Amino acid sequence: MSFFANVKEVETKVRAAMDGGAVTPYYTLDLPRVYEVLNGAIASEIVCILRYKQHYFGTTGIHEDALQAVFKEHWEDEEGHLMMICERMRQLGGIPNLNPTGLLDRAISRFESGPKLADLLREDLLAERVVIKIYGDIVEFFGKADPVSRRMFESILKDEEDHADDLSDLLYTIDPTTGSAVEVFTGDSAFVAFKSNGK
Repeated sequence: MSFFANVKEVETKVRAAMDGGAVTPYYTLDLPRVYEVLNGAIASEIVCILRYKQHYFGTTGIHEDALQAVFKEHWEDEEGHLMMICERMRQLGGIPNLNPTGLLDRAISRFESGPKLADLLREDLLAERVVIKIYGDIVEFFGKADPVSRRMFESILKDEEDHADDLSDLLYTIDPTTGSAVEVFTGDSAFVAFKSNGK
């Protein structure tokens, strides 16, 4: 029997659900659950963008340019992730939730900082490590049922692992007790903590 023997059957079934866009009747995942997962990832990417920008503008000192370059590269990567996930949500018939209300409740990333540069680097590294674990779970969630979404998150996961590697090296340059890295800074960089309402 030909591999394409059931094309007519597929065509008939798909024709009956033409308003589904990219979502055919053969899509087996629960769409409300898919939207929940994608919106959680969207919120997390937004939080990561804002956190990296906060750290970018708060960094001062002799290594300011080098540190800010890393933060900027990371937030630009996260913005790319955000656009990919939003576009995939639209393809699957959902609406990306970009409402700032409840953003932190939807996100798996936290918006944390610290009084010292080493503290904020630890928070960034912690956030990346959490995202790496959760995005790995999302890859498994989509699995064979949605290979397009799975491959998208596999690509994003690669970037997040690169970010964690960058941050691990940066953290060592600030606090050599954390492990090893390829270069050592002198510790002359600082971070200006965000203050709200003069506090």
